[in-house]
Amino acid sequence: MNLFNFLTGSRPPLVDQSMADLGVMLDTADSMFAAATNCLLDNEPLHVDLSAQDEIVNQREQTIRRSVLEHILADPRAELALSLLLISIVQDAERLGDLAKSIAKASDLAAAPRMGPHVEGLREIRDRVQSAFPRVRRSFVVGDARTGRVVMEEHAQTKVDVADFLRALAAADDVTPNEAVVLAISARMIGRTSSHLSNIVSAVALPFDQVRNAPTWSDND
Repeated sequence: MNLFNFLTGSRPPLVDQSMADLGVMLDTADSMFAAATNCLLDNEPLHVDLSAQDEIVNQREQTIRRSVLEHILADPRAELALSLLLISIVQDAERLGDLAKSIAKASDLAAAPRMGPHVEGLREIRDRVQSAFPRVRRSFVVGDARTGRVVMEEHAQTKVDVADFLRALAAADDVTPNEAVVLAISARMIGRTSSHLSNIVSAVALPFDQVRNAPTWSDND
């Protein structure tokens, strides 16, 4: 049975606030990812303070953990499954901010503007991942399992596409070593972003015991 089949009626205030806080984390990470990848792939200046935005993400994670613990101690019978789930997936939401900062740091390593067919290939992957952010948020908040499964299927394709991109980049003779390093690091970070989004939405798409156990991007892939 899917986790959201257990949810009935209105949620307890602390749980409801934690769901809202998770939405803020996803919205903030969405804007961070856009800013970092626009800098990487479109050579746009980075006008966003990613560290300040990441602090918002980190603070909301801490708030969720405190709120869920307080709720469980006060009324462990109400929305226990959802509470445990929030504790599980909030770390995935927190990692999204860190990955956006890592992409921006990779851009800082570049010795020249990023352009050409390899950049275009990575941009296509980025666009798919970027489009997942609002869908993950909406899917989780309303319990939309169908959209959740679509996002997870897209992540499976993203894993394949990132692996193909890295193989092509490693064999390419039309990129400098500097550009190859920047694009390879960034491709990995974009792939990991997709993985964490897939983990979050697995709460909607999969039974409770399988949440975060779907195939994801890891160092062993």
